[in-house]
Amino acid sequence: MNSRLILVVTSSYDKTCDYLITKFTQFKFFRLDLDRFSEYRITCSSNGFKIKGTSSEIDSESCLSIYFRKPSMEKLDGIFESHYHSYIHRETYSLIEGIIESFKGTVLTKPSIMRRANNKVLQASLATEVGFNLPELAITNDVTLLKHFSNQKGIIKPVAIGEITRDSSKEFVQTNLIDPSFATRNFEYSPVYLQSYIQKGFEVRLTIIGKRVFPVKIHSQNHIDWRKPNNKVVYETCSIPEDIERNCFAFMDLCGMRFGCFDFIVKDDMWYFLEMNANGQWAWLEFETGLNISESIIDYLTTGSTKMEP
Repeated sequence: MNSRLILVVTSSYDKTCDYLITKFTQFKFFRLDLDRFSEYRITCSSNGFKIKGTSSEIDSESCLSIYFRKPSMEKLDGIFESHYHSYIHRETYSLIEGIIESFKGTVLTKPSIMRRANNKVLQASLATEVGFNLPELAITNDVTLLKHFSNQKGIIKPVAIGEITRDSSKEFVQTNLIDPSFATRNFEYSPVYLQSYIQKGFEVRLTIIGKRVFPVKIHSQNHIDWRKPNNKVVYETCSIPEDIERNCFAFMDLCGMRFGCFDFIVKDDMWYFLEMNANGQWAWLEFETGLNISESIIDYLTTGSTKMEP
């Protein structure tokens, strides 16, 4: 067993991370939960980094690889006045991002690569470049285009993450059909992602790690967004056309990525690219289908590659 550690950068409530560490006990992990940042002692110098936890530590020499998962910042209410919170969070993230970006070994995935790859404008450009079919789309603040897509039963969704924080609670903006009665006042102040609606046969979530592909067919009662709550969803493994797989790998190569979750809709054997999530969730698909996605994650983090065969 390799005595070096896998550094997992995440949050204390990351159940996928819990699952991964519990399943693969033959490997050593160091978990850095950024929402508990103050419980660690972290130092960077010209000699690299060192992170001390309550019962273990990791440094540049003992770190085998880094898995950048789902970090969130520590709550600072009652410690600092609210106007200092964003400053402290930026400082914290800058330190952690620097550790990850400067690490010479295997990283899944560097924040700079992830940030670039998740940009929807870039995704539309790359998807076209590699040969994917796309629904008609516009990312815009032009109200005339909103009316155009509304007239043809269009879809509206966020350009970025769609998360709104209000006091201590969070709201999420999801994909919806455009409501013709939608108030267009102040529309020009924020862009939106507009897309033509396609009556799908089914959706496919394709998870890729290294050279391994894990396609899952998704049948949903909700014809707009299968992620919505109280929606009945059926999952099954499926095959994918060779050209779709080839295009996905080309897309990832252009982004410098080794992990990505592609979403497609399929109608009459025509595959339409919707988006790619550079840090998408995957454990739920393993639970639903039995696909051993976690093994490929660990293969990549421990060897820098993945086995080709399932």
